[in-house]
Amino acid sequence: IRDFKEVTKKQLEQNILKELKTLMHKKNLIDNVKVTINQAGDDIDINLYDANNKILDRGDLSMGERQMYASALLKSLVCESEIDFPVFIDSPMQKFDTEHAQNVLKEFYPSVSNQVVLFPLLIKELTEHEYNNILKPYVNKTFIIKNFNSEWSQFDEVNPDELIMKYKEENNAN
Repeated sequence: IRDFKEVTKKQLEQNILKELKTLMHKKNLIDNVKVTINQAGDDIDINLYDANNKILDRGDLSMGERQMYASALLKSLVCESEIDFPVFIDSPMQKFDTEHAQNVLKEFYPSVSNQVVLFPLLIKELTEHEYNNILKPYVNKTFIIKNFNSEWSQFDEVNPDELIMKYKEENNAN
């Protein structure tokens, strides 16, 4: 059991680092990842290291970099679990700059799970260009959520090719 835990811990470290290197545009920011598991096995600590082998304070990361870290951790845990379950992500692009957004759209969402459900703020968070040119080839179904009041909403299915156009029509958006 000890050997299995050690192998799994090493795989998790490697997966987190690989995902961070794939998603982050600052390629030299994080050079290593170390996972520590306590004796009881119920507490895990993850440390990120720079090229000088100094622990990075996650609090010093930008909001986008923190979201990249969370995304890398999620994908690594999904991979390690070997369970095919859907992933739901609310406001998926909120903290990303353009380069991080494109990395996530190309590298993360299409491969994190077989079923990924995103709840983006269209136009503001997920641009028309990003949707049409990067994400749409991976999209199976799209819905617009119509909020009628604080009591109820409705999901209206929209053809993926018409999503942005329908959204703009319904919201008088440019």
